[in-house]
Amino acid sequence: MATLTNDSVDSFFRPRARLLQLLGDQLIGSPRLAIFELVKNAYDADAEYATVLMSNLETADATITVTDNGIGMNIATLRDIWLVPGHDHKAKDKLRDIRSPKGRLPLGEKGVGRFAVHKLGTKVEVVTKRRGEQECVMAIDWDKIAESEFLDEAMVRIEEREPQVFTGLDSSGTVVRVTGLKGEQWTRGEVRRLYRQITSISSPFTERKDEFVAALVLRTEAAWLEDMPNAQTLLDSAPWVFTFTLDGNKFDWTFKFLGFSGLALEPRSVTDSEYGVLLDPKDLPERDKKIVGAGHEKLPKAIRSSVINQTGIGPIRGSFYVFDRDKDVLAKIGHSASVQEFLNESGGVRVYRDGIRVYNYGEPGDDWLGLDIRRVNAPSKRISNNIIVAAIDLSLAHSNRLAEKTNREGFVEGPTLDRLRAFVRGAITVLEAERNKDKANIRKLMGKQRSGLKGGIEQPLRQIRTLVRTQGMSDQVDPLIDKAQKAYDDMREIMLRSGISGMSLVIVYHEIDHGVRLLHQSLKNGADVGRTVDQARDLVAVLDSFGDLLRRGDSKVHDLRALAERSIELNSVRFSQHDVQIEVDVDRGIGSSTVPIDIPFGLVLGAITNIFDNSLYWLGARWPDGAPAGARRLLIRVDEVSYDGPALVIADSGPGFSDGLEDATEPFFTRRPDGIGVGLYYVSLIMRTVGGELRLADSLSSEEKTNYDGAALALVFPGGR
Repeated sequence: MATLTNDSVDSFFRPRARLLQLLGDQLIGSPRLAIFELVKNAYDADAEYATVLMSNLETADATITVTDNGIGMNIATLRDIWLVPGHDHKAKDKLRDIRSPKGRLPLGEKGVGRFAVHKLGTKVEVVTKRRGEQECVMAIDWDKIAESEFLDEAMVRIEEREPQVFTGLDSSGTVVRVTGLKGEQWTRGEVRRLYRQITSISSPFTERKDEFVAALVLRTEAAWLEDMPNAQTLLDSAPWVFTFTLDGNKFDWTFKFLGFSGLALEPRSVTDSEYGVLLDPKDLPERDKKIVGAGHEKLPKAIRSSVINQTGIGPIRGSFYVFDRDKDVLAKIGHSASVQEFLNESGGVRVYRDGIRVYNYGEPGDDWLGLDIRRVNAPSKRISNNIIVAAIDLSLAHSNRLAEKTNREGFVEGPTLDRLRAFVRGAITVLEAERNKDKANIRKLMGKQRSGLKGGIEQPLRQIRTLVRTQGMSDQVDPLIDKAQKAYDDMREIMLRSGISGMSLVIVYHEIDHGVRLLHQSLKNGADVGRTVDQARDLVAVLDSFGDLLRRGDSKVHDLRALAERSIELNSVRFSQHDVQIEVDVDRGIGSSTVPIDIPFGLVLGAITNIFDNSLYWLGARWPDGAPAGARRLLIRVDEVSYDGPALVIADSGPGFSDGLEDATEPFFTRRPDGIGVGLYYVSLIMRTVGGELRLADSLSSEEKTNYDGAALALVFPGGR
């Protein structure tokens, strides 16, 4: 009752009865999701099974019945919980870690999921029984409920009776029967999608301590499900399997290549364990980006995850089954049509908590990890949703900062979900790197070549023009840019005439990107005209030298010592910004002589810059901000005695190579989340072109091995002994 005063009134919320229509009909996205919600309720009721029975779907008498053998409900539960929208008993149980007799935490927590029945039909009958008690029956006519003005005026009758459905003293469970089905008539396609959805509610990749199985049964349309493919059989045909765990920031993973029939490739398996997973900082939430980028002009290229990052997420387990949709490769599996249909309907990355699925992750069209988007930028080395069937398993108790949306379509967006995405993407990068080794071998065996990139260098050259114009250097630099454009056009013409693979263009783009970045960095740091012009000349030299490479033209004799010193000078600003301690071992003492090498200078200079690029990246990955001073170290040394010719040795204190040099120099192979994968391929190509060799350095002294225990490469040039 309201209490009146002269100018105020105390009142109460009185929900209208149509609120239940809004909760059920508009909050739940689809009838399939509504049924999925009822199956989840059976799990929360500690059931061992939930059976969805659909009958007479092509008639006006269509019926949907969901049956479980859970703990059931009595009159008090129906009255005080089921009929109370927004009841928070499940949320409280989860918060207090109160588990069911089978050890389950409740999936639901908002108290509105049971009203999903309104999405399905106008009438619902609930028959339920607790062990040792009477059976309860409750019937609801939603149309009559809506006729009441206010919710507290909508009467629902609950009756107790002798058990008729759950007979036997020890029997228990709940039956929800929905009639007067709403919306479009159920079709064969929708029912088949529902089947996949219901049967995927329990993770097929995680062993459960308890048992919960969901099934779909068609009484009058059974033929609709007769030719459903066996999911496990199709999963067993996946050529690649990748599993990982990230628990307490310990990243353990196993990669398996199972091979193809008819291809002479040996199966292989790789297992590794690392402290933390390598992340691309751009994947992190904004607040994390501010932390890792503090004190820097831009974000580092890579960071390792930390225990703090996992707060509110808990342990993460992943299982990936990866296929190849190349028609020639797919044909070797033996049932390519079934595989393609399976991938079209089931491809993607699902999410499970305590082994129970979180909808709608992994549904067709859902790209919650952005895999399809990132593959557009690197189609040859990235995986997409339509070639994988994968699951991410989380702990319901430990992933408490991942709250499900009220509409039951995924987690609420926020920093914790962004971190989960970053973790999974980091793990996927490892999978992609290993798989690309096998893909390269498959292409070689099947005689397939990679397609090159299309386009030109006009855009990056325009960037350079804009940069120098803002610094008033156009008069000095624009002529060099014109030369770069001409050199590129000449080189492209040579390629067209010679039929050279577009792979070479990929490398050119890669090198132009280097040049743009170096010029941009110099200008931002207030470089003078002379330095900027020198760097522009280096950019032109790369293009000119690459033209020489394609023409197999003459090179000139240069001093290897000068090459080493010039490479350090060119990248000195970058080394300083990344806090890298440089050691240059070049003999310039009295009586020292030149170390002559016959090379295209700019081309080899670009190759060295590629190696520096890799070192800077991996030094930052191994030694993030806060590492001991001097931890990031790089050595460049001229070695005239240890190899078949004069050599330039470059070593660092990064994590070192986890792959053989043959794999690392394969086009598009990379373990960098943001990498292109042509850097070391370019270096190897240049060294072969000049008659030299890129190899792992084996000439470091004991002291050098201690100080530079990461990657060590030797650029061995022709000549010498």
